[in-house]
Amino acid sequence: MAISCDRIFVEGATEKIILSKLGFNENNIEVRFGKGEVIKEFKKYLSSSMPILKKGNVCFVIDGDDEGYKGVYDTLKKDIKALDYSPPYIKMCKDNLCYVLVVIGDKNNDFKGCIETILLEKLKIDEKINDVIHRVLEYEQQKVGHLSMCDRDKIRFYLSIFLLSGEPTLLYLSKRFTEELFRIVEEDVIRNIIADFIEIK
Repeated sequence: MAISCDRIFVEGATEKIILSKLGFNENNIEVRFGKGEVIKEFKKYLSSSMPILKKGNVCFVIDGDDEGYKGVYDTLKKDIKALDYSPPYIKMCKDNLCYVLVVIGDKNNDFKGCIETILLEKLKIDEKINDVIHRVLEYEQQKVGHLSMCDRDKIRFYLSIFLLSGEPTLLYLSKRFTEELFRIVEEDVIRNIIADFIEIK
């Protein structure tokens, strides 16, 4: 069952735009630029004695990446003892206020990966596009030495949208990229993916 979020912290601008297009109030979504920064914000809220909301849920949305749900939970429970867990959620509640870390990824693989991992399954990618993506991934692998699961899936996803788009030069802006995503993958499909994790009001 998806969790309701009154305020949301996300890793990047694309996630914010996707959630905004699905009906979340843009003013209640904050970008923290990276998984580590969102986790840091989660820990900060847990240690704060001054909650932002009097009741409701503050959600912190991160990618499961290679470590998946168990890896994230095992790391956090070393520092924070009173955490409730129910995959894909890790939470702490104080009265009517809950702080909830949402781990997004493949639910059949301990929530490893990211939102792009799930969205990739919805794209119709032909052999030519696959070949281009494979060559780019090989190049990136040689250049950096190691790509995480999420790094690979993000590259595959963004390149796929870029190559499937009719206007690739307009994709440099994340807002335009998201518009192309919603054109290529139906809104209901994206809505259903997000609704597996967080409730769309």
